[in-house]
Amino acid sequence: MQDDIGKFTKQEILSQPDTWVETLKFLKNNGGEKNLPALGDYDQVILTGCGSTYYFSIWASRFLQASLGIPCMALPSSEIWYSGDSWIKPYEKTLLIAVSRSGRTTETLHALDFYLQSKKGDAVAVTCYADSPLAKKAPTAFTTKAGMENSITQTRSFTNMMWPIINLVSNGISDDLINRIGESSRHLIEQNQALIQLIGDDLGIERFFFLGDGAYYGLSQEVMLKMKEMSLSYSESFHFLEFRHGPMSMVNDKSLIVGFCDPKLADYELPIFRDMKKLGGRTLAIGKFDKAPSSVDYVINLDPGIPDLWLHPFYLPLIQLIAYRRSISKGLNPDKPENLTAVVEL
Repeated sequence: MQDDIGKFTKQEILSQPDTWVETLKFLKNNGGEKNLPALGDYDQVILTGCGSTYYFSIWASRFLQASLGIPCMALPSSEIWYSGDSWIKPYEKTLLIAVSRSGRTTETLHALDFYLQSKKGDAVAVTCYADSPLAKKAPTAFTTKAGMENSITQTRSFTNMMWPIINLVSNGISDDLINRIGESSRHLIEQNQALIQLIGDDLGIERFFFLGDGAYYGLSQEVMLKMKEMSLSYSESFHFLEFRHGPMSMVNDKSLIVGFCDPKLADYELPIFRDMKKLGGRTLAIGKFDKAPSSVDYVINLDPGIPDLWLHPFYLPLIQLIAYRRSISKGLNPDKPENLTAVVEL
């Protein structure tokens, strides 16, 4: 039936407010805080994954380093698997954080095996499946089962796995915070349905550019991938000011430039939207704004009552929904993206 096309992807995107609440309650009430590694004990942290979870690792490495000041890097799992000696320094105490939705991705399992056999430090797994090989191999595992998915494209799994990382640098999770995150995320999705439909159904948009700085750069890469996987659209990701150095040559009146904005960097980031509009592009800004920027066509203003530390997952659901709508508008099935499987096993 036509109504069944993309049903898993849609339901999983829309379920994020409820699953976030479930994951946060689990982290608060089931001993998650007692098992957290003390990141201050390490000289470096390496995060690794494949595909979406590699982009997750880029977000998490920048997020953790900015929050703690400890050197953090992100590597594709394959680089640790077959060239780990180039990256893991034996004279430094290292923590490896291996991320896999399924816990069955071959490269990530091999990366963890290499790391554990080298005896160069501690390891933590982040996954949605407690019974997975990754969760069983790692000395410590954070399993966000509320993020488990039927669909191939990662949506709620990605955002649910973000919460344990955020909790690593937090002062704890309060019931008030959990309630605020649930209510705010529901409101965000409900209040932006018209904008999601407007952009998602507009097939006149042929090129998508996603911009972000710092930790937000990893998130911009993830939504770039979502747009490609679900809707087979031209989609790229860049740092804000780097976009001027060549990539903006691709901007025209069939382009949408989406920025994941950092309120601390408004003086640097917002002028990019103005410049891209002069080239004919349409613009969408997502972030916390005291006043909606006049240089942007569409603005999604995030809840100022959510502390910045806990706001990062909020950047993703609306773009996921736009990718879903675009997939349906193009006659595709987002539950069955071209050439992909849920797990890459070699």
